[in-house]
Amino acid sequence: MSILAKNERQLTVFYDSKSELGKKIRVRAEASDLKVLPIDLLQTNLTGTEWAEVAEMLGVTVDKLIDQDHPIFKELYGKDHVDLDENDSIKVLEKNPETLVFPIGVRGQRAVQVKQLSDLNPLFDADTGEIPQP
Repeated sequence: MSILAKNERQLTVFYDSKSELGKKIRVRAEASDLKVLPIDLLQTNLTGTEWAEVAEMLGVTVDKLIDQDHPIFKELYGKDHVDLDENDSIKVLEKNPETLVFPIGVRGQRAVQVKQLSDLNPLFDADTGEIPQP
């Protein structure tokens, strides 16, 4: 059973409002013709089940959603790489969502990690004018 709403008419953006990339992704999404649900992870906590579902949609394990180079992660776990299992990874993201490595866009059954603005494009239908023009 799915927890996240997966609507083809809505673009959900999971982002950190303190991140420059996160802010840019939100603006780009809102410039599209789609209904946008921006979820600022600093204000809205995802459950462990939701984090696991997002990771599954992306085709990665939950630990791949964490930026181990983030200052908060290093402060808590040290400078060396840490092997985290799924439960530990979920706890990190629940308590410190700013350690999310990249913003995430979800539309229907599709999800992408947004490393640069153009990574959001696969979630837009090119022939309908949904892609925001600069």
